[in-house]
Amino acid sequence: MTAIFDMDGTLYPGDSQLRFARRILKRHGARRLYLLLLIPAGILRGLRLVGTETLKRAFLSMLWRMPAEELEAECAAFVKEELLPIIHPALREKLEQHQKNGDKTVLCSASPGWWTRLLGRELQFDISIGTPVEAEGRVALLPRIAAPGNNRGEKKLERLKGLAITHADVLYTDSAADEPLMAVCGRTVLVDPSPELERRHPQAEVLRTGAARDAASLSFACRCLLGI
Repeated sequence: MTAIFDMDGTLYPGDSQLRFARRILKRHGARRLYLLLLIPAGILRGLRLVGTETLKRAFLSMLWRMPAEELEAECAAFVKEELLPIIHPALREKLEQHQKNGDKTVLCSASPGWWTRLLGRELQFDISIGTPVEAEGRVALLPRIAAPGNNRGEKKLERLKGLAITHADVLYTDSAADEPLMAVCGRTVLVDPSPELERRHPQAEVLRTGAARDAASLSFACRCLLGI
């Protein structure tokens, strides 16, 4: 049996990229200058002149010239201090039950592989897949994302197929972006889904964690982007 877990909004509330930005900008205030790239990229994205991959590269410009070893240390501390403590108990229980049963467990996220890989290791996933962002030596101004690109939607299917995974028995997700994955999974468990997503997939199981939705609010996102 194969079980696939989305990460952000599924294992824990909110978006890890926002949380990571808040951590970095609190510790390195001058890196707020990344907004000079992010704001124009956000406008262009809103006009649909650039894709989500370009926006992600602009977002990661906050890490410009950070040495790879410092980035690794920051990501490791971020996972242990900020992600592991907020994992939903119900999702941890589901994961541990799959592992106890001997199932293959796959963590598949659009977030950078920099910390997706580390969280997967901490939680003992068999396979961990994040967006393959390069960081050789020092982080580039607009870090390159290796093929097949931003690990979202159909790209997740490509990455999984490359690992000989063309079908899964169950998918845990909160996101409409994972609808392509739902098509190749025996069943889907929607975690704290939006009313629209739940309405579109009436056959899916629903798991409500009871967590507050503060981490999904606009004010939370703005505070993270500003490092406050």
